[in-house]
Amino acid sequence: KGLMLSLSQTCPSPRQLLLTANQIISNNLDSRSFITMTYAVIDLAARTMVHARAGHTPLLCRRQCGTGEPSVEILTPDGLVLGLRIDGGELFERLLTEVTMPLHSGDVLMFFTDGISEAMNAESDLFGEARLAELVGEHGHLPVEELRERILREIDAFVAGAPQHDDMTMILLKVDELPS
Repeated sequence: KGLMLSLSQTCPSPRQLLLTANQIISNNLDSRSFITMTYAVIDLAARTMVHARAGHTPLLCRRQCGTGEPSVEILTPDGLVLGLRIDGGELFERLLTEVTMPLHSGDVLMFFTDGISEAMNAESDLFGEARLAELVGEHGHLPVEELRERILREIDAFVAGAPQHDDMTMILLKVDELPS
């Protein structure tokens, strides 16, 4: 966390932050370990979000398409995990993609850990990203507190008491009125 906070002060973009972090982490992390993450910067004045993904779970984006049904995209820009000690970071740099996306009133963005999408029931079925996207699509009109509770209730009902082996963390962002 401290490394990311420090780098956020000097790196001009999510891609540059992840490239620099990978150089530092790959030289200091146990060779059997790695880190996944997504780093995003929201610019309210430009009405954009710039993000890059280092092997982390996808990002969900729900958009209201005019008067029709909302659409939900599962966004998976390319990027390897942080900390691999291979080829001096050249593959990491070559694959790491930075995406700039416009933000519109009503958009819902969901960042989540794999404990959410990989929550398992007693039959070892995964909750899955598709089921999660469907929930966000159907209930994304709710205030984020209610949407979060709905998602957690659906996961709880799905796993039906089966023990879980990972944390369940999510960040929900809803774009209301953007300043002009």
